[in-house]
Amino acid sequence: MSLMTSGGSGKALCSNQPVSRVKRKRSGKRRRGPQREEKRDRHRAERPIDPSLTQTGSGRYEIAGRWPLLALSALTWLLSLLLFEPLSWWPVGFVVFVPWLLAVCAARQARWAYLASFFLGAAFFLTHLRWLYTTTPEGYVAGAFYLALQFPLAAWVVRHLCRRRGLSVTLAFSLVWVAVELFRSRGPLAFPWFLLGHSQIRVLSMIQIADLAGVFGISFVLALVNGWIVDLKLRMIPRWQGRRQPLDQAVWRWGVVTAVLLLATVFYGRYRLGTQVFVDGPRLSVVQGDFLLEAVRGANGVSDTEKMLVYFRQVTQAALDSPDMIVLPETPWTMVLNKEGRARDPDWEPFHELFVRRAARHGVYMTVGGMSQVPQPAGSYPEQHRYNSAFVYAPGQDEPARYDKIHLVPFGEYVPFRYTKGLFWLYRFLNDSWFNQWGRGGIEYSLTPGKAFTTFKMHARSLDERVFRFRITICYEDVIPQIFRRFVTDGRGHKHVDFMLNISNDGWFGRGAQQPQHLVNCAFRAVENRVAVARAVNTGVSGFIRPDGSWYELMSDPDHRPQAGGIGHRTARLRLDRRVSFYSCYGDLFAGVCTVLALAGLVDAIGHLRKRKAGKVTP
Repeated sequence: MSLMTSGGSGKALCSNQPVSRVKRKRSGKRRRGPQREEKRDRHRAERPIDPSLTQTGSGRYEIAGRWPLLALSALTWLLSLLLFEPLSWWPVGFVVFVPWLLAVCAARQARWAYLASFFLGAAFFLTHLRWLYTTTPEGYVAGAFYLALQFPLAAWVVRHLCRRRGLSVTLAFSLVWVAVELFRSRGPLAFPWFLLGHSQIRVLSMIQIADLAGVFGISFVLALVNGWIVDLKLRMIPRWQGRRQPLDQAVWRWGVVTAVLLLATVFYGRYRLGTQVFVDGPRLSVVQGDFLLEAVRGANGVSDTEKMLVYFRQVTQAALDSPDMIVLPETPWTMVLNKEGRARDPDWEPFHELFVRRAARHGVYMTVGGMSQVPQPAGSYPEQHRYNSAFVYAPGQDEPARYDKIHLVPFGEYVPFRYTKGLFWLYRFLNDSWFNQWGRGGIEYSLTPGKAFTTFKMHARSLDERVFRFRITICYEDVIPQIFRRFVTDGRGHKHVDFMLNISNDGWFGRGAQQPQHLVNCAFRAVENRVAVARAVNTGVSGFIRPDGSWYELMSDPDHRPQAGGIGHRTARLRLDRRVSFYSCYGDLFAGVCTVLALAGLVDAIGHLRKRKAGKVTP
């Protein structure tokens, strides 16, 4: 037994000294372990904190200086430059607001957070809205600064909900941002441009949920991701400072919620794309001119006669493709085409006869934009109503069917308060003032809005005279979601139309980013309502949009990037979708719920501000 033990232990049993030495060595390691950990913790505690960060009594880290806030806001602005067409780099949408939200939520002084937010908003809209400068510099500056106010407003509510009520940035920002976008999309000054969801136009699987919640549903998902990254970063600050602190479980819970909603969005999109069934629609030709309007700097001064000749050359070429309909833009040249207007001024009659003869010669329907003038009884104000109209000439018919534009552009097509009792003086001031370049000298240029949505019918000769129904949006009527929705359905699940047309004259805005951005807006309307759209637009971008938001046969899209400019035509068969979407029936229900919750936060923030001024709560 002793032999086995000796043999098994070797030299360790020949002397006790090596054994004790080994034990002391091992025990020394155990004794020095806690000392090393204490030394490491002391080193971390003594490590200097970033001078731009201060720690409050509750352990929260704040940004003390003003320059870091401005720098973070500037970073968001720089990222936003990649967000929309013609660049439209979709990954930026998931992180673009992270730097700004860090500044809002971690700023020690709230007033600097709000000031930085306003600077960000001003830079954001002055940059992205720059195409408006070519038409109205005054309107460009005023509009940009008005829209910039949404950033400090959102910052105030988000900061209050997160710091005072303990909500996660994930939830607070997603609710507030959708509410802000919805507010911007409503009312007489509605401008639903540059929405966060627009950044995903090139990822079809991401935008299909628009048929449930509109473009605001996509904005909500992107805002969730932005907010969760901010929550994570705010909890990581102590670790960056060398403090060992476990992450809040709420961060991980919201991370799971965000991931689930993001994956659900993508899977729903893939499901909708995989199960959609299109049917053949009529064959259409869309004609595009490339003429800047006279109000635009750099306009080429082409006469109406020259424009007319260019367009009719394109009509002749388009007729060779044997379409069922040829579509021209909104007011391709100045003309009055309604019967009452022609009777009052016979000089307009030849233009009408041209369209009648062309429709009969080619055996096609012809759609074109023009003006309508309807005289009023003597002594009435105004003497006549002027409308921005769309006319549809059927082959063999002497008079066209007509739709008068319902939603007019403020100050571009009408001056507010013209018919408001007691405020006519304000109308005259706004119309005649120096900042209104179209009304100077007392010129009353305001149009009258239409009163009814007109449903047109056509017989498609390429499909054995099958009858199709369609409606026409003029100019920016395809930009505003709740208006476009009314063109498509009656809200009870019945579609009014088989397809939609959009005619526009974007020659007001030069040649640049406005034209592809307008196309993106129209593509979202197609997804929201599951309807095919054909577009004929002066200066572009003319072409066709499927009900899933993908476009094809565009006039100008090198490398699949739609661009402004170009004269020509495109002919294609529409792809129709018989489905009625949830959004068509119920509209902005989801965005409305978000808005109600965000307004509750706004009311709470106002109440807290009043209590603070009364000295009932601490700042």
